Amino acid sequence: MTRVRPTWPDLPAHVRDAVAAQLGGPVTGWTSHDGGYSPGWALTLQSARGSVFVKVASTEYDVAARLHRQEATRGAALPDGVPAPAFRWITELPEPGETKPAWVVVASDVVEGRVPRTEPWDLDDLDRLQHLARRIAEYEVPDGGAFPTFSDHVWPESAQLVDERPAGLATYDPWFAANLDLIAEIASPERQAEAFAGSHLVHADLRADNALVVRRADGAEEAVAVDWPHAVRGPAYLDQTGMLPAVQATGGPAPEEVLERTPLPAGVDPEAVTVWTAVQAAYFVHTSLQDPPPGIPHVRAFQRIQAESCIPWLRARLG
Repeated sequence: MTRVRPTWPDLPAHVRDAVAAQLGGPVTGWTSHDGGYSPGWALTLQSARGSVFVKVASTEYDVAARLHRQEATRGAALPDGVPAPAFRWITELPEPGETKPAWVVVASDVVEGRVPRTEPWDLDDLDRLQHLARRIAEYEVPDGGAFPTFSDHVWPESAQLVDERPAGLATYDPWFAANLDLIAEIASPERQAEAFAGSHLVHADLRADNALVVRRADGAEEAVAVDWPHAVRGPAYLDQTGMLPAVQATGGPAPEEVLERTPLPAGVDPEAVTVWTAVQAAYFVHTSLQDPPPGIPHVRAFQRIQAESCIPWLRARLG
């Protein structure tokens, strides 16, 4: 599912010129970073003033452009000390002779690190990701600030599956379709509001492809989270458990095995985690059965393998 991204020379000249102006001089070197699930550019750029990480999206892909804007807003508002690259700037550019924004460019500090080892999964790196999730959750963010409240959003997919009963359900474990009414009850808006309340910082898209492993001054390695457009205010367990379907789907341990290695913070309600598991299972099943969004044809396959991890996890939690 790795995608090849366009490179620095593929950008229109006027966009490259505008980026160079932000950098205070010409780009002297560049590295393109493949992978990810959004269309556009992901580049480390060198100039006389140092290096910067830049993401660029055409507004033709409205979702990607919106996420870049969100990342700028939320990245700029991260509390001091959060293990994340510092936000630098955002700029929006029209096509020559036009006034409507056609390009969104967002920049942050470069993180000098390596990607977590996942082929096969390195359990030490998995532990680092789990500890990263716990570190992020140590920070609290105010209500009404840059970070939306997670419990304000209602995940409708379980109810939609009950109403629609799509034919594609037959391609999943029959237990899921047979228990859809129960799953929708567990994932009801009322249960979601209770389970998702909290004041902690949540990355909300924390996986191996959104983290880098860096070496500290003392020689030890730790993980840093990148790509923050989805960050919200919510419960402390959300990131730690939200990554688990992707971990198992890519060959790692089952969710409960991971949580045995790195337990959830004290005081987390197991029922809240079950609600979140039901929400994730319904979300991944429902979205995997939709047509792919423009520019991201491979995302449905990734959602499917996460659904196939969520279903047995939910089944086990329900006994």
